[in-house]
Amino acid sequence: MIKNLLLILTILAFLSCGNESDEMIYKTKNGEFASQPGNFIADFPTKPNYSTIDNQIGLDKFQIHLFRSTLGSKKIFSVEYSNYPEHMIKSMTDEQIYSQGVANFSNKMAEAFKLDFQKPIKQHGLNGQYFVLNLKQNAIEKGIKGHIQGKLFRKGNRVYTITYIGQNDKNIDPFMESFRLIK
Repeated sequence: MIKNLLLILTILAFLSCGNESDEMIYKTKNGEFASQPGNFIADFPTKPNYSTIDNQIGLDKFQIHLFRSTLGSKKIFSVEYSNYPEHMIKSMTDEQIYSQGVANFSNKMAEAFKLDFQKPIKQHGLNGQYFVLNLKQNAIEKGIKGHIQGKLFRKGNRVYTITYIGQNDKNIDPFMESFRLIK
């Protein structure tokens, strides 16, 4: 009797936990992946994992929502977004946000990568910024291969960063070009 009760409680505990990743991202009928809370669709090559990072700027706290798909350890496809506090972001133009976002990303990767170029883009009705980082000579000499492509988009107080990090792959363009908001 006690064993049966423990078994039932264990099963209920597993069922009630659910999978946060499944609640945050799902496969669409045409094979792409979508996130209702994230309000986006993207053609990840495999089902992305979902995670969050708590972030703080001054007294303002917010979360970074990350969706990552990998093809081995050397090919990483990701979409991340943050809902910035309205008072922080409403005073900035899209261009200022994109410029700061590219600078922050470049600085984060500065040990091995350098910003090669950036340009304004329009994709699926969204204005944004496209950028590419290539390896520095010291990284090439260590045998590292690859590059980074990224796009930034803003919708209200939400900023999306779409990136690919790794070696060339046939899935890069379909992934990068597919990102769009759910209407």
